Amino acid sequence: MAAGRSGADESTRVFHLITRFYSGGAEKTTLHTLDALTEAEQNYDVRLGVGAFHDAERLESVADQGIETTVFDSIRHYNPLAAIIAVVAVAVHLWREDIDILHTHSTEAGIIGRFASVLSGTEVVIHEVHGDPVTDDRSWLLNRFLLAAERFAAAVTTIIVVKSTHIRETFLDRGIGDRSKYTTVYHGVHLEQYRSVEADDVALTGDGPVVTYVGRLTDGKGLVDLLDCAERLAGDTDFDLLIVGDGELRDHLEESIAERNLSDNVHLVGYREDVPSLLAASDVFVLPSYREGTPRAVTEALASGTPVVSTRIAGIPEQVSDGETGYLVEPGDVGTLTRRIKQLLCDRELREEMREQTGESLEKFDIATAQRAFQELYRRLSETCS
Repeated sequence: MAAGRSGADESTRVFHLITRFYSGGAEKTTLHTLDALTEAEQNYDVRLGVGAFHDAERLESVADQGIETTVFDSIRHYNPLAAIIAVVAVAVHLWREDIDILHTHSTEAGIIGRFASVLSGTEVVIHEVHGDPVTDDRSWLLNRFLLAAERFAAAVTTIIVVKSTHIRETFLDRGIGDRSKYTTVYHGVHLEQYRSVEADDVALTGDGPVVTYVGRLTDGKGLVDLLDCAERLAGDTDFDLLIVGDGELRDHLEESIAERNLSDNVHLVGYREDVPSLLAASDVFVLPSYREGTPRAVTEALASGTPVVSTRIAGIPEQVSDGETGYLVEPGDVGTLTRRIKQLLCDRELREEMREQTGESLEKFDIATAQRAFQELYRRLSETCS
């Protein structure tokens, strides 16, 4: 608790800040952490701040749980001018609300929030890494800027939370902070929810096997590569590809599916609440991303018993055992991506062999494990606020 606060308020004030707030993995992880803090033995006054791009209804549902929410319209996707304004706005908010612990999520909010913490004098700062900001599909200039910003921000960060040892070592190799600042907390998934669910009948045409993608329809997810792959498969392979999720690329994807004559095979099904059932009914899960952290959708697919074909980036190799629970390919290698998916589609016995192994080593991703880890981390850090 801040020294100047009234003795009647014994709670530790915690402010979570995230760039966008829709239905992605980072948002789910953030909500799980908020739940963990509201259920902790210690008394936390938990708040949530989001950027300009957010789902108003989703944010309202958080407020309905008694969590104060704030929208910062100046937090936008890689907008340098807006970012300067955002730093000042967030700093004023932290100072005015007398925040004890700032917890930032994602790249933009992470940089803005941590720069703001310097201006506001917020002493305890947690940054949670949900994805690698420096990637080959971004410009050299942007990568250099992000690297410099991450190095400066790490210097004013108390704890950096990562989702895999690979991401930690990558950041350390880049000179982002020192080893003492890092802690690993794997994302939390309700594993039993995916293990026990009944499969829906989701085959939309024929009786062919089902390939499923779950995630935001946005740049960096390899969705154009996925359509290239579907186009190659459509000539001689029976399959349905379900693209589950929503985002700014939806209209472009709809046009591309029509232009490629893939409407009989590829189906944009939008945001769905029944993802566990969809995954249980799927034969292959695919995530051809160029940038990720340790995607929870991969863990969810494995928990449902679905073999995964994904890219060999960030924390994914710590989730998928190449050749045992799925296959890993290099980003942009559409040929290998197509070959691996086709291999699974055409070999039921191989799919079953992998399905039997998908449940192994998932306990570190259990939601209870993650929530206990955050409760313990906050217990330690809140002692410095007293």
